[in-house]
Formats: sequence, structure tokens, C-alpha cells
Amino acid sequence: MKTVIITGASRGIGLAAAKKFIAEGWKVIGTYNKNLIPIDSSNLVSIQLDQGSPESISWAVDKIGELNIKVDALINNAGVVLDAHENAANVEKIRKTFDIDLFGLIDLTEKLLPLMAHGCHIVNLDSNYGSFSFPIDDESSSGYRLAKAALNMYSRMLAFRLKDGGIIVSSLDPGWVKTDMGNDVASETEKPDREPEQPAEDIYNLVTTVTESGYFWKFGKKREW
Repeated sequence: MKTVIITGASRGIGLAAAKKFIAEGWKVIGTYNKNLIPIDSSNLVSIQLDQGSPESISWAVDKIGELNIKVDALINNAGVVLDAHENAANVEKIRKTFDIDLFGLIDLTEKLLPLMAHGCHIVNLDSNYGSFSFPIDDESSSGYRLAKAALNMYSRMLAFRLKDGGIIVSSLDPGWVKTDMGNDVASETEKPDREPEQPAEDIYNLVTTVTESGYFWKFGKKREW
């Protein structure tokens, strides 16, 4: 049985992805922060994780290590957007966003590398907001945009570093999804148009079919950075 780690698995895309992988016969190690993962399955291991806390990350990695298994996929899904409707750059919120969406993600990923099996696929959930090729349509979400842009660069650098180690690294743009985060950035005229199950399917297909490393994906196709 293959094993996938999914961060932020208690809701939204993470929850939908956990359900998808379990349905396909995988063991899921799902992390949650405050709310438990609402899945009743013997193939789910739930581990509490505050991705903004180095101590919590170290504790979670130790717990995963105690399972004595090799990891076949890591889905870095957990994240926050704290300045969805703010046009000015709020340094405090930018710093906190980076702590969770970038620094915490990198810390977790680097600590998990020794547990990864040959052929493991790391998928970093990114966004249109992290793309330099996507036109800036407003000035909001400075912290989220900056963190996701930096995450894309980390994905490319990590893919290059691990290119001879048998580990695949991808960034994934899930589209605009009907989650708490997706709804946070909605307006009266523009709203999310994808259900969480759709990017969950994209994630599963990416993990199980793609062997190229170092690309940015959307809807099953490579997209521009």
C-alpha cells in the first residue's frame, strides 16, 4: 500500500484529496490544525500540525517517522490568505503568511525528505496569484501573492536539486475552488467555479501519472510560471 501525506486535510481541497486517495487504496497521513479530519477509515492517520510553528513541525515529523514507512507522495496543501481584500501591503500579515505558506512548508518538506521513497512526488499547491505570467487584476492579497510566487521558485529549485534522487516536484494551480479560502477572495460578481473534488482529482492524476519534474500544472496541463 502506498502512502501519501496531505497537509490541511480537515477541509477543502485537502479533505477532498484525502478521500480520493483513500478511495484509490492509499494510506493517508493527514494533518490538521484545529478541526479533526472528518473521515472514518483505517487507512487514515491524523496528525496535528501548526505549519506556522517550527516546534509543531518537528513534532509532526517525529510522529510520522515513528510509523516506520516510506512516503510515496507529499501534498503541501495547507495555507492561509490573511489579506484577501486589502490593497495596501500589510507587513505583519505578509510576515505571518510567509511563516505558514512558505517557511513552514519548506521546513516540513526538508525534514520529510529522508522518509521519501524513490519516485516520491511532492506537489506544492500554488495559485494564479503566484504566477508572473498572470496579469495583476487588482492590488489585494499581497502576502498570499508574494508567498505563492516564492513557493513556485522553491518548487523549481527543489526539482533541480533532487533531479538525480528519484523524487519528482510539481507546483499545481488548482483553479478557483469553492473552499473557505476561495470564497474569501470572491466578490459579488466573481466567485469560485470549481468543487474541491475537481482539484483532488487533478492532484491524484498528477501523482500517479506524471514523471516529469519541475513544472507548474493546471487542469492536467503545464502552464506558464
